[in-house]
Amino acid sequence: MAPTLDSAYSKDLSEFPHKGETRVVRFGFLINEASLYKISEIEIIEPEDDICLYVSMELVGARDQGDLSEFILDRADEDAPEEEIIKEVLQSGLLDENKNTIAGRIALREYSFVEDGNEIECYQVAGVETVRERRQRGLCHRTYLFLLHWYEHLVCDDTQTIPGAKIWAGPLMRTGDVRIYNAKTEMFEDVLGEYGMGKETGFLPWNRGLLLDAELSSWLPNKVQVNVQKFIVLIISRKTRTPVGLYLKD
Repeated sequence: MAPTLDSAYSKDLSEFPHKGETRVVRFGFLINEASLYKISEIEIIEPEDDICLYVSMELVGARDQGDLSEFILDRADEDAPEEEIIKEVLQSGLLDENKNTIAGRIALREYSFVEDGNEIECYQVAGVETVRERRQRGLCHRTYLFLLHWYEHLVCDDTQTIPGAKIWAGPLMRTGDVRIYNAKTEMFEDVLGEYGMGKETGFLPWNRGLLLDAELSSWLPNKVQVNVQKFIVLIISRKTRTPVGLYLKD
């Protein structure tokens, strides 16, 4: 269960991975790189495996993407809050949601951990994929932060590519606590710090899996365990950071 580093992989985003009945439960919006994204929570009515939810990331279409980006940048230059900019964009007449395109998708499974003697139910990332041109440009990081509108806690995936792991070791670590949890002992080992290590104990949550030294070069200067440590996960929580974007409440 420990976060294991893996080589790159790719999935076809043009087809939804579940063939059965689904429903959109809720949605909201966030801004990334002067573009608007729609974030939707999709429930699997009859799950085929442990994946019970998908989160879709769509690039919202516009009559002219250049005009939309200019509008967003102008308001950002005026120090307008993101929520305010999104509300103004939605009412601007600049959008054309018929032109929406899929940018990425996150699969979620149920998870629970123990804190202060109480069992806490939450969701764990089961898989992430983004279209090639949107990778390593902040969209996944901001989507994780957006999801804290909906979920009090979010748990990392068991297997991560190096770019995916660096989201947790980098921007997520720098914008709030990333806690290292041991599901075997039901205790928190530490809070993640620089170089992929626990701040107080130097605990190393990631293991190298089957990656060769050459494949680990892009993970440096972060540290990694040689041996798999089962039952280790990383958890971000709403109480230590502010969610981003605009969640349109019912």
